[in-house]
Amino acid sequence: MNMKSSRLSCIFSTCLISLLTLSLIGEAEAQNLNDQMSAANLAWKQRKYDKSQAILERITTNYSGRAPMLYGAKFGTIWYRKGLSELKLANQAKRNNAGEDSDKWFGEAAKSFEECYKKYPNGAPGMAKSTNTAHKACLQRWAEANMGLGEYKKAIDLYKKFMAEREPRDKILPSPGGYYINLAICNFLMEKAKIPEGIRNFETALKNKDKMRTSDTGIFAAFLALSQSVIKENNEAAMVDFLNKNRSDISMPPYQRYEYTPVFLKLAGNALESDMYKAAFNLYAMIPNTQEVIDDIQVRLNQLSGRKGIVDGVKIIEASRLESGLTKMKAKLRSGDPDDVKAISAMAYLHDQAGNQRGVFGAMEQLELYYNKSKKRESHLFSLVRVSSLIGEILTTEHYGSIFLKDFPESDKVDSVRRLMLSSLFFGGEYSKSLEVAEVLIEKVAKPSEQHDICLFVLGGSHFYLGNFDEAQPFLDQHVKEYPESKLIMHSEYFQSSNLTRQQYWERAAKLLDVFLGKYPEPGTNIYMPNALYDRANCHFAESEYDPALVILNRIENEFSSSAVIDMTYNMKGNIFESRAEYDDAEKYYILALNTAERGENRVVAGEALSYLIGMLGAETQGKKKAPNPRIKDAVPYYDKFLKEYADSPYKPQVVVYAMPAMRAVDREQEGLDNLQAMITELAGKKRQFFLEEVVNAYSDAFLETKGNTPVMLKKLYYNFPGIDLSNKRTLALLRIAIIGVYEDQIKKAEKEKKADAVMRYNADIKALFSDLKTEFQPKDLTNFVLIRVADYLREKTSAPKQALPYYEELLTRSDKTGLEFKAMLGVADVKGRSDSKADNKDAVRMLDEVVKRAKDDVGTQANAMFRMVEISDKIEDWQSVEKHARAYLDAKHRKKAALVSYLFAKSFDKRNKSNDALVFYSMVYARYMGYIRISAPATKRVMEILWDRNLNEGAVVGEKTLTMSDRQQAYQKIGYAFIASTKKIRENSKEITEAEKNALDDVNALVIKYERSGQVKTMEQVKEEREENRRRGRRND
Repeated sequence: MNMKSSRLSCIFSTCLISLLTLSLIGEAEAQNLNDQMSAANLAWKQRKYDKSQAILERITTNYSGRAPMLYGAKFGTIWYRKGLSELKLANQAKRNNAGEDSDKWFGEAAKSFEECYKKYPNGAPGMAKSTNTAHKACLQRWAEANMGLGEYKKAIDLYKKFMAEREPRDKILPSPGGYYINLAICNFLMEKAKIPEGIRNFETALKNKDKMRTSDTGIFAAFLALSQSVIKENNEAAMVDFLNKNRSDISMPPYQRYEYTPVFLKLAGNALESDMYKAAFNLYAMIPNTQEVIDDIQVRLNQLSGRKGIVDGVKIIEASRLESGLTKMKAKLRSGDPDDVKAISAMAYLHDQAGNQRGVFGAMEQLELYYNKSKKRESHLFSLVRVSSLIGEILTTEHYGSIFLKDFPESDKVDSVRRLMLSSLFFGGEYSKSLEVAEVLIEKVAKPSEQHDICLFVLGGSHFYLGNFDEAQPFLDQHVKEYPESKLIMHSEYFQSSNLTRQQYWERAAKLLDVFLGKYPEPGTNIYMPNALYDRANCHFAESEYDPALVILNRIENEFSSSAVIDMTYNMKGNIFESRAEYDDAEKYYILALNTAERGENRVVAGEALSYLIGMLGAETQGKKKAPNPRIKDAVPYYDKFLKEYADSPYKPQVVVYAMPAMRAVDREQEGLDNLQAMITELAGKKRQFFLEEVVNAYSDAFLETKGNTPVMLKKLYYNFPGIDLSNKRTLALLRIAIIGVYEDQIKKAEKEKKADAVMRYNADIKALFSDLKTEFQPKDLTNFVLIRVADYLREKTSAPKQALPYYEELLTRSDKTGLEFKAMLGVADVKGRSDSKADNKDAVRMLDEVVKRAKDDVGTQANAMFRMVEISDKIEDWQSVEKHARAYLDAKHRKKAALVSYLFAKSFDKRNKSNDALVFYSMVYARYMGYIRISAPATKRVMEILWDRNLNEGAVVGEKTLTMSDRQQAYQKIGYAFIASTKKIRENSKEITEAEKNALDDVNALVIKYERSGQVKTMEQVKEEREENRRRGRRND
């Protein structure tokens, strides 16, 4: 037992003796209280704080009513002792990340200390004469409880109250240094942080560390609170100033410091996200070396010489805690990726941010020399090779490059390493020809060299100007990365960032453009200034950041009004004003863009401006409230101008779609419909059918809105569409899909109107259409969109889901997957997951895992993939994987299948004979999803069976919990009987309950009856009689 526990036990024992000497207590009552207090004291000594608390709870409940008269103020020490037990339970829960339990016990502790202070003051009239020795001390513990609850302002007030009221005998807890540490933490973490005041208290504890017995753990806790506060308040200077003055006092032996590593990593990460690099650097520097921790722990264990623990000043050194830490640290070191790897990698990043490539090199070399078992070694070693070449360490580059090629011969970075190790390239001429020459030279020239430098630039720049943006990016990235001192670097850096805007990688493009504009701020030397500004504004616009976009656009308008991008600038300003429903300003800028583009003979931008005018003015409604558009007819003159002067514009498909409501408003509906039809025919003949799906959908809507037209007529037209050759399979298939979309809308309408015959008819038609698509069209003839639609139907709506595979696989072979790759991968995996082949099932899980890792922007597909991984793993009885994938699904907060996933999660423990875990998780399932009978009933049944088989008696201890009812009684009474009672109305009244669900409920009920008749439990009839008897006699019912 540690010193603190011994002292508290003494307080408790003294309290016990004093209470029992009071003459007002009857002999039997005193003996009962004596027994209970002895049991509480024993539980405290054994560190069974839950048991100690329970006993003290019973004492305070049973005696508090008479306590002031019988025992006087001294009874307050029992409340104080109860509060201490609750503080222990709160801190245990906090260490175990059990937030709800932690909050509960801190709250109970606060109530206990409040009771001690307010109800049992010394010398109060009407109370038996005795002394509450904890009356003032409890204010400090009350403050600690409020700190645990995050009530830092209240905690400060309680500490101040203690200092104002304390008597000489009242010690400052946990020590004078700890008192100032706690005040500092409160000031740092309160809602409106008082950083200067917190630092004053912190420094008081630091500067008087020995005198005030300030613990190392307290110092680190305060430093973490300070770090959290300065990051939250974006006050990096406060931390830097503090460390400049007090760095030498912030120390802790490695064996203690490693426990704070996760918090330091988190705070340092937060600092990095807030661009607080100095703060991040200092936080990472606090993380101890894993080997040093292991060595330090071993030294401490050797010093203990087999003892359970020792007290070293204000520190308590426990063997069990050291041994646990040693095991964890050795495991981390064996894994190859201890926390040092994260810290050193972050240090490398910080050096890079500071432009200190030598620092980056030092960090990366340390990773290679001392952590070459890391899973990220390939990435680390590549970075080491790269940065060594940047700083001119030629021999070092050769040395580590050779190691890389030897250890990672199959890496995708092999060619890059070879380029970095050797020399580079020659510059070519005009775009098409120079591209052809550069592609030949790139394999022949030395790398790196001036020739390779120029060759990379030509490859990237030529692809950029020729519009081959996907091909350009790798060359541009490589050139900027490998040749930062190149004479062509400004051009290459602009192409690199601008090219990303063409690919719509807005976030990455924005970062690079900011760097570019900061690096080359003078228009006189930066020939790309207006273009780069426009690209940066485009990034803001794409992310709906309209205010910063307008700032940049206004600058272009004011400073670069004669630049080549001014007409596009006007168009973007119009877009922003339109998005804000500022239609007059939007129209003004669209017209400015049109006139400017026409003067400059920029037909593409002029056509774009007209498309925006037609789209805005021709909309049926405006604004968030969808108010009718009073100017809808004003779109028609612009529409006529577009078709007359810009019929060859790439914006023509959008224009004929946007203008349809306006054409209907001026009674030119048929003309608009004819133009849509002609647009379908025109796009059908093109290799790239941009906007075709939207044109077809617009035509379908407009056709059906025309009086007299029906879905059947539309189907007939789409089967024999004018101007589309029967060999044009892609377009014909898209038209069939459009019919299906129309029929699906008709089904929704019929369901609302409760027209069952119509629903049945349209469903039959959809089935027939999909059948036609399958028999008449080969997968290679279909667009990506149609491939997914057909495949999903075959997989989800037919008895032969394998028919879907050729459609998914066709899409996956294409270079342009139009964002549907992950849906196709999910489809293939789902089909394989239904197979009876275990090999197919495992392959399905592998594919689904890839979808989860890569489909970051498609949360729905990602969630479906995670769910199927759980289902398939359950199917093949890979229970470890069920646990892993289910945990990932639930941690990601996916909701759609959370109930079933939770059940399978519990089942995974059950199947591995981890009964206690299964019991916990099954209980959570039936409690949370009771109305979901499909899972709550079997979960309840298994809880009953597990408890019945475990067969522990009342009073048995499970973990830190003492059973208040035997397992078998609980299985029958609290679980089974209660579940059947709770679901009775569902069983009897629900119209939606299935036979399978009824059977599941009946299974639970049968088990309840079986247990009731076993003779091993009190029946509910007996329980009710016992409760009535207790009620009649005034006894409590547990």
